[in-house]
Amino acid sequence: MSLYLKYRPSDFDNLVGQDFINKTLKKAIADDKTVGAYLLCGPRGTGKTTTARILAKTVNCENIKEWNPCLECGICKDFQEEKLIDIIEIDAASHTWVDNIREIIEKAQFRPTRTKYKIYIIDEVHMLSKWAFNALLKILEEPPEHVKFILATTETHKVPDTIISRCQRYDFKRINDLDVKNRLSYIAKQEDITVDDKSYDYIVKNSWWWLRDAISLFEQLVEDKIIEYDVIISKLWIVGDEILDIFLKKLLNNDSSITDDLDELIQNGKNVKLFFKELIFYIKDKSIIELKTWNNISEYIKILDTLDDTYVKTKYSLDENTTFLIGILKIITWFSGIDTPVKQEQNTKKQNINIVKKSETQPVQKLEQKDELSHSDIDDVFWTPTPESTAIKTDTTNPGNTSSFDSKWFIDTLKAGWAKGGLTMALRGSDLWLELSTLKITTKTKIAYSQIGSTDNIALMTKTLSDMWVQNPEINIS
Repeated sequence: MSLYLKYRPSDFDNLVGQDFINKTLKKAIADDKTVGAYLLCGPRGTGKTTTARILAKTVNCENIKEWNPCLECGICKDFQEEKLIDIIEIDAASHTWVDNIREIIEKAQFRPTRTKYKIYIIDEVHMLSKWAFNALLKILEEPPEHVKFILATTETHKVPDTIISRCQRYDFKRINDLDVKNRLSYIAKQEDITVDDKSYDYIVKNSWWWLRDAISLFEQLVEDKIIEYDVIISKLWIVGDEILDIFLKKLLNNDSSITDDLDELIQNGKNVKLFFKELIFYIKDKSIIELKTWNNISEYIKILDTLDDTYVKTKYSLDENTTFLIGILKIITWFSGIDTPVKQEQNTKKQNINIVKKSETQPVQKLEQKDELSHSDIDDVFWTPTPESTAIKTDTTNPGNTSSFDSKWFIDTLKAGWAKGGLTMALRGSDLWLELSTLKITTKTKIAYSQIGSTDNIALMTKTLSDMWVQNPEINIS
């Protein structure tokens, strides 16, 4: 049995995240003021059908305990084993025609065989046809005393107002992250599963706060009674916050090397769509933090808007990787309409970018912040770093010659030597040059400085320089 079914709430006290509905229904049962028709509305996975089942079981329980079903009497046990014929669950999607409703109305006239009430639970009621709704109207308005209807829907706007007006309506809200996390923690404890906090946060965020989806993802990630965030990253091909931060910084700084990073993600077999989903969440959280400190978030909003639009387009695109690349190019060139102002770096250490036309041989012109490119111009140009960022390689036969040091060649060599993606991404966004036997690296962000300056990465870069015949190499990071 799946964990979702195993830990499906069986009474009101275990219902997650719907405290108001919980208390209201329990009070109605306590005061014997239940009505003939209920309408439960809300997003999927929020507990509508579960609540309907609990309500149906409770009003018929032979030994109610604190306005909850006892779960021990014959009624409760038979219902749990799906042997109780007086509580009927119907899927409206497969019973959509008027004849189906007429059959229900005809059978509703007969009294229940064992229970106090005959109860019809109609799930996804919005799927009923217009004529089926019309047939249902009269019995909802004046149901027999021994009959109750519990309707559930995810699309309330498709339910006729005449039906809604004949029901007592309850709107289910999306469950908050703390309630979802607490429920997952309860399941983990019952199943003796060890889970770290980062894994809980990942599951909650990626289930969109729908408990059913959260439990399904939780079960999917369990391996040998353990869920670890590092294992999640490797299993689902996701990346950590440090790489997301580097990616965001490059978007903000219009760093063209970000296209190489995207290519590297694709070549490494990462799930690009999942990566951009994580990036959107990351930027959203970052925007909220910045907003609380009264910082300008207009750039974050523009990036989020473009990424969200791009993500939606991938559903129908020929190649989602190309669609994401187009979205990135729009951002780093501030693409808007036909004429596109190219936003220059906002960092204090501004990077000089040359735009060289393919068909022209004249000297490269530096693009000023207010220069503009038309839509057609973008297809005729390519981005080339200036000598301040990387020296042009002139002698491919002797890569150790400092006069011919090529930073791109160096980064590609690191990548071939199993360097982590965070290091290569950080290096692409930094300035590199070789003076004698010292590799000097000027970073543009704190996180890039932290990435490059780790002990393992320095050791890897030093070894790579040695392999390039640089004697007694040193690394200088600023």
